[in-house]
Amino acid sequence: MINQGQRRFLKTALWVPICVLVALLILDWAHGYSAVSGWEQFLTIYVLAFGIPAYIAFATWATRALSKMTEQQILKNIWRAPLTFIPFYAAPWVICGLAFALMGNLAGFPMMLGWLAFLPYLLIAGYVVSGLTVALYRTVFS
Repeated sequence: MINQGQRRFLKTALWVPICVLVALLILDWAHGYSAVSGWEQFLTIYVLAFGIPAYIAFATWATRALSKMTEQQILKNIWRAPLTFIPFYAAPWVICGLAFALMGNLAGFPMMLGWLAFLPYLLIAGYVVSGLTVALYRTVFS
């Protein structure tokens, strides 16, 4: 069975990536490097491309699921996390694309598949973070 310290470490590791991303985006904005001109650009960059709401939904779901798993199941799920995150990431793209298409904007149709362009980067970053999490976990708790 997994103790409370290990569980706290894993929950922290789950939420650190989004906290770091948001902090970097705020720093970028504060120094004047990014300028978002409208809500469509904001939606495309922050909500869809960076997947901030998708990761928050994924992390919330994974945090709840974490409390019911054994250590071995958790470590297995850490390695599966980048693949598990794909539906969370793709859903906003498809929903926004459908909304744009229903409002008469034909750019909504290619937007429904736009998430596929980011998929390789998502998987690479996901497996790097998963590998670092498992390595740090085994270093600290072995």
